Amino acid sequence: MEIGRGAVEGVGVDDSMSLWMTDGMDAYIVRSHELLSRAVERLCQNPYKGLVVVEDGKPVGVFTRHDMVKCSHCFGMHDVTIGEFSNKDFIYCVHRVSPELAGSMYSLIPLVDDEGRLEAIFFPDNKQRRRHHPCPVVINAGGRGTRLYPYTETVPKPLVKILDEKPMVELIMDQFHKYGHSEFHMILNHKKEMIEDYFRRVTFPYQVEFHEEEKPLGTGGGLHFLRNRLSGTFFFTNCDIIMLENCDEVYEYHKQSGKIATMVASLKPINIPYGVIQTDEEQNLVSALEKPTYMTMVNTGIYVLEPDIFDYIKTDENIGFPDILDRVRADGNPVGIYPVTADRWLDMGQIDELEYAKKVLGEIIRREHTNNR
Repeated sequence: MEIGRGAVEGVGVDDSMSLWMTDGMDAYIVRSHELLSRAVERLCQNPYKGLVVVEDGKPVGVFTRHDMVKCSHCFGMHDVTIGEFSNKDFIYCVHRVSPELAGSMYSLIPLVDDEGRLEAIFFPDNKQRRRHHPCPVVINAGGRGTRLYPYTETVPKPLVKILDEKPMVELIMDQFHKYGHSEFHMILNHKKEMIEDYFRRVTFPYQVEFHEEEKPLGTGGGLHFLRNRLSGTFFFTNCDIIMLENCDEVYEYHKQSGKIATMVASLKPINIPYGVIQTDEEQNLVSALEKPTYMTMVNTGIYVLEPDIFDYIKTDENIGFPDILDRVRADGNPVGIYPVTADRWLDMGQIDELEYAKKVLGEIIRREHTNNR
């Protein structure tokens, strides 16, 4: 049995939690000459976050969210193809998947016929195989929430009800708690008494500690309260963001990078509804692209940090966290980026996005309830 790039002889596998796909495979297939931007856009719409790269009907590579991380510097370019960044050292099976791969950590496994042509795709059920990395989570919850008026006229933004009478900050904690995180720190300012009272009246399966600002300190200044409280890696997030990405994978990427800070960034496809042209210095036409799609990245407001970050924050300083990251970079320390697809995070900080988040979270909870029956 050959492990690595090449075929693995397989036998039938009965794994109800895994997914075999024969019909509808086109949504998971790209040609190696397709533009990276278009391929990533398809990955964003793909619930399993995996694509098989083919030539003449035969797999020549795979492209998953892990490969997406490695090519984020090219998202703004229009002439880069997916073939340049696909993983060509991939596992595939002939007809059937081998038993030891059924619950492997691979995102997807192409199945080919005797001539090497793609006939099915297997998505292993590997959700339970990754080791949790519990660490503290710091939530910046001191803002006034003016973009959420009228919701925030009577309650602070963290306590705005989202689903099943749960406020947004509790849903954020629940999501982190799924990955073993049980130590939470909240930086408070506006209507802080209401937030503290809520957490005193309700019982939670995790620990919550409060740090109160005497004056507004921006999106980053309040972190100085944790200077002598945290001695290891921690997550830092705004109170109106829910990350649906695997926290363990984000944590592992950050630790492997060896950086002080890693920003979770979201891919944002920009569709230009016109023909875009480029010219040379003499105004001669160089290229014309009809309705191109460009990939950009936006800051989600979620970070993984090392305690070295406290060296860049002054006591009682009003400062935005992106400005703190500028200090880190100016000191010669690069800041990492972990890109996620647009469907792997929810922004609840504005009215229209809040309503969309309610719908998505409702669907997720109903799906989890069905799967747990």
